[in-house]
Amino acid sequence: MKKIYFLLLSLFFAVVGMQGQTTILDFESPATSTVFQYFGSPLDGTVNETLANPNPSGINTSATVAKYVKPAVSEVWAGCFSNPNPTAVIDLIENGKVSVKVHMDHIGSLSLKLEGSVDGGDNWVITVPNTKVNEWEEIVFDASLPSIEAPFTAASGHVYTRVVLFFDFGQAGTGVDVTSYFDDIVALPNSAVTTTILDFETPATTTSFQYFGSGLDGTLNQVIANPNASGINTSSQVAQYIKPGVAQTWAGAFSNPDPTTLVDLSNGGQVCVKVHMDHIGNLALKLEGGTSGQANWIQQVSNTKVGEWEELCFDASLPSLEAPFEAASGAYTRVVLFFDFGQAGTGSDVTSYFDDVVVKSSGAPSVRTVNFRVDMNSYTANFDQVYLSGSFNNWSGDATPLADPDFDGIWEGSISVTNGSYEYKVTLDNWAAQEEFTGVEECTKRDVSGQFVNRLLLVSADTDVPQFCFNSCYACGEERTITFRLGMGGVVPNAEGVWLAGGGNFDVPGGKFKMNDDDSDGVYELVVPRKVGFQSYYTFTNGPCADYSCKENLAGLPCGDPNNFNDRFLPAIQDNTTIETCFGACFTNVECVSGLNALTEDPNLFQILGNPSVNGFSVLDFGKAVTADKTVSLLNSEGRILGQWVVAGYSANFRVNTAELPAGIYLVTVREGDRYLTKKLVR
Repeated sequence: MKKIYFLLLSLFFAVVGMQGQTTILDFESPATSTVFQYFGSPLDGTVNETLANPNPSGINTSATVAKYVKPAVSEVWAGCFSNPNPTAVIDLIENGKVSVKVHMDHIGSLSLKLEGSVDGGDNWVITVPNTKVNEWEEIVFDASLPSIEAPFTAASGHVYTRVVLFFDFGQAGTGVDVTSYFDDIVALPNSAVTTTILDFETPATTTSFQYFGSGLDGTLNQVIANPNASGINTSSQVAQYIKPGVAQTWAGAFSNPDPTTLVDLSNGGQVCVKVHMDHIGNLALKLEGGTSGQANWIQQVSNTKVGEWEELCFDASLPSLEAPFEAASGAYTRVVLFFDFGQAGTGSDVTSYFDDVVVKSSGAPSVRTVNFRVDMNSYTANFDQVYLSGSFNNWSGDATPLADPDFDGIWEGSISVTNGSYEYKVTLDNWAAQEEFTGVEECTKRDVSGQFVNRLLLVSADTDVPQFCFNSCYACGEERTITFRLGMGGVVPNAEGVWLAGGGNFDVPGGKFKMNDDDSDGVYELVVPRKVGFQSYYTFTNGPCADYSCKENLAGLPCGDPNNFNDRFLPAIQDNTTIETCFGACFTNVECVSGLNALTEDPNLFQILGNPSVNGFSVLDFGKAVTADKTVSLLNSEGRILGQWVVAGYSANFRVNTAELPAGIYLVTVREGDRYLTKKLVR
């Protein structure tokens, strides 16, 4: 198949092609220079300086560099942004990484944020530590890694216009001004190895796709002559996809027979598909038939062009949209495509085309170092040695010993592995004892056989696993239990069981949160360990219905939130908590009779001043209710905690910073004793 190398053009910018790296800024000519405007400190609104290189040596002997000052008094999010933006855009379609040369007088870090995507990409920021003092070094930012801020997507496949830099992001001013320098912001070309799975040009790279979820169920699609042989796709043959006027939201087509070449993501990378659509919609890609027994994986990408070919790429490092929400790993045999996933038929047939299903990987796998710190202080039985046993050492009981050099009960060690998904446990004295999990913990996964529950480790970079307590996902003292007890009232329990589900934290019906009625008393129970401060929406389902058709109906009831699918809401937990209720009702007991709420919703607990948020913050006004301490939690629309703070008693208000949040709807919860209130916050 012919490959077309092209220039991506936008209204004001030109991008250098993929043959070499692209210099965004080097401060040596007007075309490659700009100034950066400070924010988050007393320098707010002023711009930085470009000046003669203070140390023209080593990897940077250029004449001119940029200066950055972090004042003695600075916010933790103090930084600077390009103003005006560089002439050259940051193209992360043809490039895979961005490098910046820095010169710092201390060991700290540099965070790079990219904004102003011309193709709808999310803002993206990651942090990389520096390793050298008083000399130039090059820091490289991998665009395939997920952003450290919501919505946690990668920058790969998008084009950006604005550069934002944070020196020592997350740290306030030190009390003295700190000066650093930066230079040579460069987009580095992809060094990907491209493997063709399907291009519909030869028998070895051609197959058909079988429709499901519509009137075409069981029939096969067609391979036809390219209806628009232009732009990035001038090949002869492409595949046709029809979504009938009457189709399910999950209608799609799967490869039948499966491709001759496996979709091998052992080295990470992306699966890319060229599409031609007559409307703005989306394509969801699902990979099935993992050769190592790994779970199916699905991700969704929106198209941005109408009536022309474009390439959509699916980042294997992102977690699946479906349980068990893991990144893609290993090799898969089957490809499933969903055009306009989540949308029913429009009433008329919609025809789209696809071609060139390829894997773009990084070639040789990168070896990563993963560091562990296991706190054994809560384990009271006698033992001599702590080990890590997992899929990375064939579950050996003594191959990976940890050490406690300080005799403080914290056992430390590391492993060297390639990118991928691993399962493991902490074991003692060559399997004399081991951690025991139930399968509902946040950090665990049930193995392919279904017999064992292990810790899950996803590796895509050198990693320091946060210190955790033996037999817990969290640091010692941070774990709390939530006991859900559900009476069924007059509802006949489904023969397959009853599930806790939803809220973005409790899996789909039929997932790992199945409730139990071991004593056959009609009350279903489940104990879920979570970190102190956890809060979430949730619901109950009578059966394992993946489409939530067997979900309880709380419409119009006070315990169902009409703005969140009529789900229940669990305020931030501080202690071990028991929830007693009834299926489809708001009772606070399992007998399904009138009772008092353990937590009372108080509509007068606080007000939000500045909603939608303006000037980068909103203020919570507690009115006269200022006696006791309060817990303030900020969540995204999926119920994931973004920040949590304790406000001391007699504080009349609290300021919530929103400057770095993407536009969207958030939830603010305030809890005081047995009272709570949740309100929407618009950014």
